[in-house]
Amino acid sequence: MKQRTFSKPIVAAAIFVVLGLSSTGCLQGQNYPRPPVDTPTDWTRMASGPLAAGSSDKVPEADWWQAFHNQELTQFIERALAQNHDIRRAVSRVLEGRASVTTAGAGLYPQLNVQGSYSNIVVSKNTLAGLCLATGQQPGPQVFAKPGSSFDLWNGAADLRWELDVWGRIRRGMEAASADAQAIEQDARAIALTLISDVGQSYFRIRELDEQIEIAQRALTLRRDSLDIITKRASVGLASDLDVKRTEVLVAETAGQIPDLIRLRAVELHRLEVLTGAAPGSLVLVPTSLRKVIVQPDIPVGLPSQLLERRPDILHAEASLMAANARIGQARAYFFPTFSITGQGGLQSAEFANWFTGNSANFSIGPSVTLPIFLGGTNVARLDAAESRYQQMLEGYQQTILLAFREVADLLVSIQSRTEQLARQREQATAATAAVGLAEVRYRKGLVNYLDVLDAQRTMLAAETQLAQTERARLTDMVGLYKALGGGWQTVDNSPATPSTISARP
Repeated sequence: MKQRTFSKPIVAAAIFVVLGLSSTGCLQGQNYPRPPVDTPTDWTRMASGPLAAGSSDKVPEADWWQAFHNQELTQFIERALAQNHDIRRAVSRVLEGRASVTTAGAGLYPQLNVQGSYSNIVVSKNTLAGLCLATGQQPGPQVFAKPGSSFDLWNGAADLRWELDVWGRIRRGMEAASADAQAIEQDARAIALTLISDVGQSYFRIRELDEQIEIAQRALTLRRDSLDIITKRASVGLASDLDVKRTEVLVAETAGQIPDLIRLRAVELHRLEVLTGAAPGSLVLVPTSLRKVIVQPDIPVGLPSQLLERRPDILHAEASLMAANARIGQARAYFFPTFSITGQGGLQSAEFANWFTGNSANFSIGPSVTLPIFLGGTNVARLDAAESRYQQMLEGYQQTILLAFREVADLLVSIQSRTEQLARQREQATAATAAVGLAEVRYRKGLVNYLDVLDAQRTMLAAETQLAQTERARLTDMVGLYKALGGGWQTVDNSPATPSTISARP
């Protein structure tokens, strides 16, 4: 039996392939180590109360806002997550980032191109056969053709190039691209969390304005009733004209506040509509007092600090740090030789009838090595830049964590303080309401003048307005805490949901 032999280029190429496939130990740079960061284990030193249930998953609790027991708010948030244009753009950026990972890793695989061509070649009469070799052209039929001859050339070829990633330059680049894609995904999560926060704050503001309008309308009714009483008493000499004028001023002042509150509500509703992907003026939100539609959630004290590992800004900073670490290894790989396998093969013939015959076959294959000798300091500068970039990302990562803990700590303190403030303001509003009743009784008995009644009413209305503002502020802080924790916490919802009052305007 005749023994089969292999050509030297094929043997050399096979050796290079084995070298490339067995060179994982030559990967330049170190794998990413998470930097140590000092973090508190819990928040009990900032607030006291039962421990909230949390999840260590890097995914926000999808139904956290159910803690407000308001179906209207839930519908707005779900609609915003589905229809908001910033969310849709963020999703497209995530897909773009994932595609870049595939692009970065494409160099790990052989690159194969196929081409075909037809040429009609006429050789100059004023030349010599083979003269084109002196100009550096590749050998071919036209090079050795007889001067003055003409012929057809049918060519079909496949070009192969495969760079063996011996030192891990391509793999480190793919690792960096993957980390960049993770950072883009965290940007998308940050947009979603911000959107939920904005929707909640806008909704609470609308309901606060509803309550302020209700208070102003009640105040206007009280003062008009007072004006009628004083006018009647003045007609029989039991009140002065000055009391009448003072009451008229208060009636006009209160009536002038209502249009501005209505304007603010309309502007805030337009903002909410845009957040939910709707055109301004397309939704009708039935006016309802804030206290009638929103349940004040309990403060989630004792939250585990691991919840901060879900914050998009922290995860984005860490992904950027991972990318910078990978690019250090990528920069180191440029100092080493590049090993490649290149080849070309196909069918070439001067006659179409013989194009696809075995005699028309030609090919070339072989390994190549490129060793950097002098590049003007490019590789050194590239490595220095990569290491400096990593240090910048490290400092940014640690600073982001510190700011995150400060934000959560500030919000916990604010929520706790507003909880106590709400209790005192509710007592104040109750006492102010009772004082109005007593002042009116004493006025009818002639024990006090009407200024005392007006002062009691003013105090009661101011107390009710402050209470509504503080309630909205606490709810806003709760939504801010949801955002600061990167997605909230688990809560148990046992209360019935408020029926929806959202309707679309035709």
